[in-house]
Amino acid sequence: MKVSVITIYYNRERYVTESIQSLLNQTYTNIEIIAVDDGSTDHTFQKLSEFNDPRLTVYTHPNMGFVKSLIEAIQKSTGELIAIHGSGDISLPQRIEKQVKIMQQFPNVGIVGCYVDELDLVSGKTMQRRPYISHTKNLTDQIIRSNPFTQGEVMFRRSVYEQAGGYREFFKYSQDRDLWLRMSLITDFYIIDEVLYRRFTLPGGVSRTIEKVIMQKYFVSLACQCIELKRKGLPDLIEQHGIYAPFYRKRDNRLAWNLFLLSIYEWMNGEISKAIYINQLSINEKIRIYNIGQSIILNLASKSKLFNRMMKQLLIILGYGNRKTR
Repeated sequence: MKVSVITIYYNRERYVTESIQSLLNQTYTNIEIIAVDDGSTDHTFQKLSEFNDPRLTVYTHPNMGFVKSLIEAIQKSTGELIAIHGSGDISLPQRIEKQVKIMQQFPNVGIVGCYVDELDLVSGKTMQRRPYISHTKNLTDQIIRSNPFTQGEVMFRRSVYEQAGGYREFFKYSQDRDLWLRMSLITDFYIIDEVLYRRFTLPGGVSRTIEKVIMQKYFVSLACQCIELKRKGLPDLIEQHGIYAPFYRKRDNRLAWNLFLLSIYEWMNGEISKAIYINQLSINEKIRIYNIGQSIILNLASKSKLFNRMMKQLLIILGYGNRKTR
């Protein structure tokens, strides 16, 4: 089975060499690597062009964004399996080989991931991501609740990708969640319980900028409402309304809760003004006791350092300080 590895770069000159080399070092040999420079303003394209390997094809074009670049690269690829590889990340040597074996062994599986080592190059923190998919619970419901993949480590069948409708340019963020949700209606998912991928959180990434994180959560809310319509056999909001789809998104309890948790995260990081702003977004989404209470507490905390410290200590005891939102 031929595998097309797709990797998109924008201003990542420091991380190109090791990242691409990890793909060239794969134990699985029937691969083509399509690397795209999305209009970088640094020396990313020059670094990509330094490689001389027939398996690697490098494209460059004026900046058009990650999703559109990804869509075009997949269209240019020829493999029956598509593997995504995040810019600057590392695919361990047996990643492709082991994912292909799953595809060969289980024809009902259309997308496969793995455990991921994550390193935040800004904070220096490391963690291991071990997602889990239950075979006794509805797959779509699980994807609605939580994204099992970081995107860079996945491999999927081209036939499933095309049947699901592929990535959609509308989703500037959370394009992966939108695709997985649509795929969940037509195929099974599989996670290899082994670390085969090393992911780096780089400066400027989505998870590093609070404005991008907030936008991402709104896109997730829209994707989840779209899939609920698809499950009923109806056109989703984007199919019905195109770029005007957000105007038809219903206010969402889950989004209100996630924004509330995000406000706590910012508060714990000392960003009380951002916490107040994000909590107000939560209130705007759905008025709930928790975000109204949070509004009162944040207002008092902004005026009293002692009260602020006391409340933060209480949150740490309750475990909120370390919670992640999805």
